[in-house]
Amino acid sequence: MDHHIAGGEYLNKKEAKLRFRQDILNSWDHKCAYCGDDLGRIATLDHVHPKSKGGLTTKGNLVPACFSCNISKSDVQPFSSWYQRQSFFCADKEQKILAWMRVFTDAA
Repeated sequence: MDHHIAGGEYLNKKEAKLRFRQDILNSWDHKCAYCGDDLGRIATLDHVHPKSKGGLTTKGNLVPACFSCNISKSDVQPFSSWYQRQSFFCADKEQKILAWMRVFTDAA
């Protein structure tokens, strides 16, 4: 039996994964962290630091992303140049992503 404790309640593995994902989406108001589009029902989670480059599946390394941004970014670091080259680039969004990552890194 795989159970997790979240806020004092026991969750099975499936419920814990759904809550984990929903917490991230809620934190970003169900908008893509990169372009800001509403995600609706087709939300994906992007590893800011790609898994293929050693990125972990942790809350601080995951941001909501529309399918288009997630595919376009692929396995590159978003702040190496990918994000700055996008027509929707926004320095404020970039800072929000970096702050999101810091909150969870500093808490560890």
